[in-house]
Amino acid sequence: MLCRPAILAALVAAIALFAPTARADAHDDDDAGLTVVADFNRDGIADIAQVLPGGGSAPAVLKISLGDASGGFRIVSSAPELGRAPKAIATADFNGDGIPDLIVGDDNGSLKLFLGDGSGNFAPAPDVARLDSVVSIAVADFNRDGHPDIAVSDWRAGSVTIFLGAGNGSFRLGWLFHLPTPGNIARVATADFDGDGNADLAIIYGDDDQYTFDVMLGDGKGSFVHSPKLSFIKDPNSHCPA
Repeated sequence: MLCRPAILAALVAAIALFAPTARADAHDDDDAGLTVVADFNRDGIADIAQVLPGGGSAPAVLKISLGDASGGFRIVSSAPELGRAPKAIATADFNGDGIPDLIVGDDNGSLKLFLGDGSGNFAPAPDVARLDSVVSIAVADFNRDGHPDIAVSDWRAGSVTIFLGAGNGSFRLGWLFHLPTPGNIARVATADFDGDGNADLAIIYGDDDQYTFDVMLGDGKGSFVHSPKLSFIKDPNSHCPA
């Protein structure tokens, strides 16, 4: 028989599995899978942004493939250089011009912002922030001001940090959650888990292959409270996560 939160656990595990992130201890081959999809040239057809490892000590590069009506793709030549160990990529319109932008997080802690020009090219902007490391990024409007915000997990600092977007490409530091066990490799996913219209967070711990997680309920102002009822944490005295 499935444990009580098993359905929610399966949902969040699926989100984590398909999220465009990689573990902080992943091999270079895994990093080649950092991919997001958006309409970068505003032609109504989905395009792809992918992070490709540079190999050796070379920095990774950003590859943009523009989709066409036949289902094919055309690679855009512009490819900004990234860090040497990118771990996460996210897309949204971060500067409010109606064009999807990109944020790439690196294991060195950098959160690099690239602004789209509407034709599929991207220009580097000032970094969003510098953390100790980046494992994954989730995007939502956590304070309901109409601008995308980001949640970032950091395994070296043992934390998840919220950065609130101003809608012009800049961010300010918001809420911070310390992980129960420092050094955990945690990913973040976002959805409205309690149906109140506010974006919530799931912090997923995949190290034990159980996909246990903490659910943090958003208040619509950029802050969160822990929900033991919706969380799915392994009980060492039970054969089933609590």
